[in-house]
Amino acid sequence: MRIKVPGQDFNVRLFERVKAVDDQYDLFDVGIERPGKDEDHPIIDSVCVGGSFAYAKSLVKTIDEKAEAKKATAPVVAVAPPAAAA
Repeated sequence: MRIKVPGQDFNVRLFERVKAVDDQYDLFDVGIERPGKDEDHPIIDSVCVGGSFAYAKSLVKTIDEKAEAKKATAPVVAVAPPAAAA
């Protein structure tokens, strides 16, 4: 997430995703992004935190699966259209 600082020419970066070569890992950075020579190449001063986060991903997957199962077993309620005025 990038947050523009009012009255300043920089953004604060909070947990901005960084591309990784290996899909097993997720990288996030926290820092400051300033304009560079052009829009495609900003100057970034940040600290990067990374990991595989396997346990967290498994917890999220389990929660999602339980929510989907709950939706699948939820009763379907049919609502009849309103009666036409005579």
